[in-house]
Amino acid sequence: FRRVLFRSPAFTSVGPVLPDIQAALGLPSATAALLTGLPVVCVGLLSPLAPLLSRRLGLEGAIGAALVVLLAGLAGRVLDGFAALLAGTVLVGGAIASLNVLLPVLVKRDFADRAGRITGTYTATMSITAAAAAATTVPIGTATGLGWRGGLGAWALPVLFALVAWGPQVRARNSAAGL
Repeated sequence: FRRVLFRSPAFTSVGPVLPDIQAALGLPSATAALLTGLPVVCVGLLSPLAPLLSRRLGLEGAIGAALVVLLAGLAGRVLDGFAALLAGTVLVGGAIASLNVLLPVLVKRDFADRAGRITGTYTATMSITAAAAAATTVPIGTATGLGWRGGLGAWALPVLFALVAWGPQVRARNSAAGL
């Protein structure tokens, strides 16, 4: 799972529009490079926090919280200014760090008898969507007329759908736990 999440659309969508971001915000190359390197650093530094989050919120709640943070980060990246872009990038990295730890636990717990098939499907899906993000971020930005902001912002929509779909899981677990 770890290598797969580095191929997340949240990560791969930035590279194709990096020159546009750099030009729009007047960023030197070294500063712009933070936008591609920082999420990976966040994954390394923030992954140890995921088990703490899971103990506090339960596995379903922690995954839901990570999806909320991922959505906020993706939305924050398209706000005006480098500070918002940087903050959104840190949130994206933190959310991916948590999901990187929590999703294998979910697969092992709920799909132990078919973990290989579930992991394979998940890996393929992440690889396909990561490639799609790299290939379509610029065309989406052009089609929406919003440039790099529209291209990056579009990747918040699948996360929003995932969050809506995940909501019943959180409610069911909380009900079963008497919360």
